[in-house]
Amino acid sequence: MLRSARSAIALLVFGIYLANGGGITQKVSQNLGLRDGIVRVYNENASTNKVYARITGYWASDRTSADGKYLIIGNEGNEFIVTDGKGVYKTGEQIITSKVTTTVGEAATTEIRNLTFNDEDAAQPLRELQQAYPGADIYLNGELTVDFPEDVKIPIERNQMVTADLSGNRIKFDYCSLDRAIVYLSEQYAVGTLEVKIVQSQPF
Repeated sequence: MLRSARSAIALLVFGIYLANGGGITQKVSQNLGLRDGIVRVYNENASTNKVYARITGYWASDRTSADGKYLIIGNEGNEFIVTDGKGVYKTGEQIITSKVTTTVGEAATTEIRNLTFNDEDAAQPLRELQQAYPGADIYLNGELTVDFPEDVKIPIERNQMVTADLSGNRIKFDYCSLDRAIVYLSEQYAVGTLEVKIVQSQPF
């Protein structure tokens, strides 16, 4: 028994040693489920590639399965902001995970831009972005003051992260997709600044 315990400790120490090595961090992190290492893999590759999360877990709302492959669009601490193309979700909130592994996908560039609005048409610059980056994944963060808040209709959607929130005449965006933001800001004049995150696949 003592020999088995020593062997287990040796394997654990060896695993931690390997996890701290740069070249094989991803493999060890995946096998041991080390969230810090998985986040590191995302941060190291997100500027040049799309990074996907293979999630085993369930929806917090009803405990049904949320297993699947999701594109990672950001992280907050050790939690991921992910999308399946239908909505945006956060692990630890909408999706309770039992296991997360990452896969580095196709080549892609990530560009961060700021858009400032000075009491001007809010939707038009967003439409121009849409035309300039066809097929790109574009998400908005930040807050705008709008002229007609009563016209902003934000639906409550099951299982989804709140990506747009209206309080008074202020609308706050948190990884809101460009398409949704254009709908919310249609025929609105706005003041404020938005951070725009553009993830665009690169041709082979």
